[in-house]
Amino acid sequence: MHIKFGWALDRAPWQSHRDTRSSHTTNTNPTGTTVVTGPLGLLGILQTRLGTTRPSVNRPIRIAQYRSLMSEADHLWYQRSFADDPWNTAHHLLRLRDDAVEAGWQPATDEETYTEHPRLDALAAVEQLVRLGPAHDPSANLTPGRADDLCEVLTFLRQHGSSWPLGIDTIELQDRATDLPNTWQTILEVLDAAGVTITEATVKSGVPELTIVRGPDAWSTAEAAARWLSNTTDRAKLCIIAGDSTNILDHELSRRGTPTLGIPRTSAMSPAGQVLPVFLSAILPPTDIRHVAEFLDLSFGTPDAESPAKALIPRSVSSALLTALTKEPGISGDPDSAWMTALRDLQDRADTAPETRAKAAETAHTIDRLIRLTPPVIDNDLVLLTTLHPALNWLADRLRALSHNPDDATPDSTRTKAFIAEAAGHVDSFREALDHLPAEELRVRELFDIADVCAPTAPHITAEAIAAKWTVVSDPAEVPEDCDTILWWSSHRNEGDGNEVWDPEEANALSLAGAQISTATERERLHQAAALRGIRTAATVICFCPDRIRGQETSLHPSLSRLAEDIAVTYPGRFTTTGVDAVLDDASITRPVSTLHETGTWRLGEVSAPLDEVAAQTITPPSTVSRSLDGDFTHLLPERLSFTQIEQLLSDPLGWTLERALGIKRGFSFDVPTGNRMIGTFVHAIVEELVGRGAPTDGAVPSPQVIAETFDRFVPRFASELLLPGQKARLGTIRSKVLASLASLFTTVQECGITLTRAEAAFTHAWELTVSGGPWTVALGGMRDLEGAIDAGRPVIIDLKWANSGKRYRTMVDDGEAVQLSVYSHTAEGSGDGNPLTAYFLLKQGRFVSTDSALDPDFTGGSGETDDSGANLGGDPTGLWPRIEASVEDALTKIATGRFESLSADAYADFGIRPGEKNTELNKAIKSIKDEITEEGRLFIDKPQTFSAFNLIYGIAGDPS
Repeated sequence: MHIKFGWALDRAPWQSHRDTRSSHTTNTNPTGTTVVTGPLGLLGILQTRLGTTRPSVNRPIRIAQYRSLMSEADHLWYQRSFADDPWNTAHHLLRLRDDAVEAGWQPATDEETYTEHPRLDALAAVEQLVRLGPAHDPSANLTPGRADDLCEVLTFLRQHGSSWPLGIDTIELQDRATDLPNTWQTILEVLDAAGVTITEATVKSGVPELTIVRGPDAWSTAEAAARWLSNTTDRAKLCIIAGDSTNILDHELSRRGTPTLGIPRTSAMSPAGQVLPVFLSAILPPTDIRHVAEFLDLSFGTPDAESPAKALIPRSVSSALLTALTKEPGISGDPDSAWMTALRDLQDRADTAPETRAKAAETAHTIDRLIRLTPPVIDNDLVLLTTLHPALNWLADRLRALSHNPDDATPDSTRTKAFIAEAAGHVDSFREALDHLPAEELRVRELFDIADVCAPTAPHITAEAIAAKWTVVSDPAEVPEDCDTILWWSSHRNEGDGNEVWDPEEANALSLAGAQISTATERERLHQAAALRGIRTAATVICFCPDRIRGQETSLHPSLSRLAEDIAVTYPGRFTTTGVDAVLDDASITRPVSTLHETGTWRLGEVSAPLDEVAAQTITPPSTVSRSLDGDFTHLLPERLSFTQIEQLLSDPLGWTLERALGIKRGFSFDVPTGNRMIGTFVHAIVEELVGRGAPTDGAVPSPQVIAETFDRFVPRFASELLLPGQKARLGTIRSKVLASLASLFTTVQECGITLTRAEAAFTHAWELTVSGGPWTVALGGMRDLEGAIDAGRPVIIDLKWANSGKRYRTMVDDGEAVQLSVYSHTAEGSGDGNPLTAYFLLKQGRFVSTDSALDPDFTGGSGETDDSGANLGGDPTGLWPRIEASVEDALTKIATGRFESLSADAYADFGIRPGEKNTELNKAIKSIKDEITEEGRLFIDKPQTFSAFNLIYGIAGDPS
């Protein structure tokens, strides 16, 4: 066997020019087998020949084992760090230990003490406890790593190398032997003594022709690289160095019908590694509803008409539970809660159709058990691991079932299965690491640290590699010997191993124990020499380097600076000065992307391509959002309307069409209430409970104790967000405001002689409309927050609002825009003189907003504006009904005939202003729209465009595309 050994050749896809089958490639020739490899590959060959190979072990298991050893050693140097963060402390010290062992450290036979070097002393203390051996060996407590394998191979070579048939004839070094780490120099010396011929490869003396193409960004640079690759004719001896992800370059290559490279961006974690953290966040107390919603809504793959995305939780289950959370943002065992109601509904369906729905009910109850009934036990931020295992077992079983579920064999389905299998492997690795920990309890943060370390690192890409005649490598040192041309994509400096691991005193102490430490400078010199040697194998080197990558400025790879020095020496008369920067910036070497375009031709080196002039694509922001279409759109008309829909029809009919008629809505994670929406729902439920008890109906005021007890009991069900860590002050503030506000509500009601009868009262009213000249009946319905009576049966309707400011509701009442109160008044039933008494009650401020001065002393009689009939627009909301009816009829008629209006969004588009920006002329334009509609006897509700869900669709949010 002939071995070509290079420090950076473990991933080299040669010697066979198109062979990319393994990390070290073999090629049989007349003189035997040639292997091209690096240190990992050579170590594997030596282990195979010496019979010392062993199954690979996941690094998290070794960290868990070393954590146990550190806990037993309990050295003073790391005690504080280990107490605060045991996992990461163990991870760091294990890296130090392996680095020292790989350098030749043998503490077991070392008589030196390290009292002057606390870090080494701590490592030595732990190492005295180490008993190396495989995981199945009950007497072993640390599985050997690569460093231990290397030391074992060196020991065996010293003992048996001369008498053992290694089967290796020659090793040709691509690096200088003196540049290699000391342990590898020793291994080569022992192999030489065992009869293996050690030679150094001849360094090519030529200097390639260098061209550097710089673009302002990755897209423009990728376009130039793809154009060159698409038009070059000699691909057989072309090598492409992928210095970074080729996703953007692959996109440009695909556009030109050229094979893609499929090199992903190196990342610490695969997206599949996010499944376990999402699951842990959902099940670990205290329950965070947002994390629960993310877990319930988790799916894999891209859904389409033929193959829907695979859901971790079946949609029949997740939809029911997510809907419950949108109604009540909390998980409670209260039988009346939305969560428990959803569970009962799923069980009822299973009872009626056990063959098809029993599994869904079982899954729902399992989730309830994992999250509510028996979640993992956490005491003082410590998770009891035995209570976590059932949840992990369920997740592993569920992922395994999804990955093995037989279905279509489309590429998308296959990728989805591979993704799920990665996630399942992550869970298995996590469980295995936990099994190697002697601790029964772990901090929550450490649990997530272990999950991060166990996460799969296999990257996912948007384009796959397509077979081509060229060779693709990821490092300059991997360039094959028979390469004529190099195209180096993204030839920027990468973050190398530039940090020193040991200080000089520690390195000296280690040397006394047999370890020769390689400094960061020596490691960088070795890598740069290998990179420069790889570049110099070619006659032509074309580098493509964006000026900025992911927002960061780039600098050229240091090997190009070394090459620039050689070019300056080889061609002394070519440059005015021979400094590296001057050479690299010279016009004969560096070419901006813009200079590659000539009249009708694109040219770079020997490659040229004709160019066609195309008009630049200009995306013009819309000047109007409203649209008109020909046809009959009666099918979009509603059968039911609520106050919320009416208000939307009076402010944004196009938005109503998109949301209500076409069903375009945001996802569940948005619908789960938070902030003011959550608190408003919460306080509504408290009021409903208090009224439902019957105390206020007889004129009595609920006591502060009753209100407080109801608040505390409802928090987990309606506002569990307030129970999370860091929310105590917020909870206290909201609690004091709610108690005072509700006391004011019931006291004022009592003093005004109002008798409350119902809370959250549902109503339905048949509403006869004229749409497009014909009759149209809709069911007008909703829920009234509070109903009551006064003055011999006169209806009283109170709507509860939780808002930061009451100004909006004051303006609505004063200016005659209280549509909600008007709807409630029109549909109210009761006796007594006069129209129903309606009012808003502001829960946060603890006061009423009404046209009744007894309830609202601040009411001044409104704006004084009148309609054509002389009615005061700021008076009793009941008087608004004719305008509301006319406005709804007008809006529905326009929708039925294909006119979809959004007048407020039109104004933003006309002025080119984004929602949220302030502009006096815009305000005047919207007021003019409102005045014009008012003169026509209709209403226009000016709702802040900032809160519209459709600003992106309208093209007014700054992205007109």
